Amino acid sequence: MKKTFKWLTSTPIAHRGLHDDTHIIPENSLSAFAKAIKEAYPIELDVQIIKDGTVIVFHDTDLKRACDHPKKTKSLQKEELSACALFKTTQTIPTLQEVLDLVKGQVPLLIEFKTNSLSKQLERNTLALLKNYQGAIALQSFNSATVKWLQKQNHPYPVGQLAEPSLAVKPLNYIFDYFQLNTYMHPDFIAYDIDDLPNKRVSYFKEKGIPVLLWTVKNQIQMNTYATIADNVIFEGFIPQL
Repeated sequence: MKKTFKWLTSTPIAHRGLHDDTHIIPENSLSAFAKAIKEAYPIELDVQIIKDGTVIVFHDTDLKRACDHPKKTKSLQKEELSACALFKTTQTIPTLQEVLDLVKGQVPLLIEFKTNSLSKQLERNTLALLKNYQGAIALQSFNSATVKWLQKQNHPYPVGQLAEPSLAVKPLNYIFDYFQLNTYMHPDFIAYDIDDLPNKRVSYFKEKGIPVLLWTVKNQIQMNTYATIADNVIFEGFIPQL
């Protein structure tokens, strides 16, 4: 299937939607996604699977930070989601289906898989939800096994490798080997931590013609500094000036 890439490098992507530091509009919420749609920004979001197999849009492995509750995210049931208030607002944890119903192809979606599972249930359930969705989408993960699996499936979505130096709390040569592995896997794009730039390994991918996205860009100075390195940015906390 032909994959659509142009949007990935044309418009800055709103990290977890257009949310704010005060949490009036919380991250990964329907309100943050609605605001991104209104401002015509592509949306980056996180997906996880909960106990009953529902795919939800949420970042953390527990509810402590976002919902002030110690429960593990994976132990949730769908009927509990409406009681999970995000940052003490009226917004609650959305399912991926609710997000797809809201967005309806109005802006592209960059979906990050938060998983270390061998079962691939999250990946399978997500692709099943996307099967009849009409709109631009790209997929990404830190988990190289997930990236490799997604690349082998029959779908039209670009698949990218997320990376950061802390992935390898190990010597730098491990990171280099890690990237060589991903070159072998031929990711459609790389999304790399801006806090580890400049970086020869990132430049290597740029030279190979593989699109490089930078995350999370938090101000215009960062964006301008690495404009020649990045094909696009995943941003939060400011509105990019192109």
